[in-house]
Order: sequence, then structure tokens, then C-alpha cells
Amino acid sequence: MQRWIVVALIGAILFGLGGGFGLWTYRQNRPQPVWVPLALNESLPPEKREELAKEIKKQLLDGSAVSDAVKETGLARKLRVSSDAEAEADARKLLFVEVGEADVPSTGAKVPSINIGFKSPRKSNKAYGEVAMRIMKDVWKMLGIKVPEGPAI
Repeated sequence: MQRWIVVALIGAILFGLGGGFGLWTYRQNRPQPVWVPLALNESLPPEKREELAKEIKKQLLDGSAVSDAVKETGLARKLRVSSDAEAEADARKLLFVEVGEADVPSTGAKVPSINIGFKSPRKSNKAYGEVAMRIMKDVWKMLGIKVPEGPAI
């Protein structure tokens, strides 16, 4: 009888560990956003922020910014897909542009921002983060902002 209790206990422990691993794997593959914030002037009304976000998303999806960013960052190779076109289609599907808040590093305050990024599985967040950083160059050009010099881009 005691042997069966030990066997049942070991089976329950293995079943619990398997379930925990399955839950962890499921959570790792759920979409998680990765974005780059574009800080805005606080005096800009919320309606204008929404309008600006919609316009930026429209221009990104209509233009060649996503395509160029996918090719320059080598997203197809990093995601192990067959072609740049397939990686571009994925990127266009996962792209989001929304109004949010960004932290100001020097003061710790929050300012309104437009967040441009991707809702991708956690395992590919780094690759999509690089694409988001590359897309910001095109967004700055769209808005007439001088592209900052430095190691961040």
C-alpha cells in the first residue's frame, strides 16, 4: 500500500511540474508589446494626439517604412521565415501606434507620447524591438524632426 502512495505522489508531482511548464510556455508565446515612445508636447490636446497617431499608422502601413525596416534589420533571418515579404506581412499585422505616456529620465515625470511598436511573442521581442527603433527614423522624417545622432539608433 505504501508503495502505491509513493508512486501516486511522484505521479502528482510530475503532473504538476508538467502543467507548470505548459503554463509557462503558453505565457511566453502570448503577444507582448514592445515599443518606442515618441514624446509629445503636454499642451497638445488629446484629440490632436489621437489624430496624429492615426496619421502616423496610416503613413507607416501605406509607405515603404515597414518594408525597409524589415530588410535593414534582417527580421526574416531572425524569425526564421522564408522571405522578407512574409516577415513584412507579419510586421504589418503586429504593428500598433497608440497614445500613451513616456517617462522623462531626468525628472521622473510622465509626458504624453505616441508609442510605436509591435505586439509580438516574447521570444521575438528583441527582433521586433530593433525594427521599431529603425521605424522611428522614418517617423522622425515624416514629422520633420532631425534624426538624433548617437548609439541608440
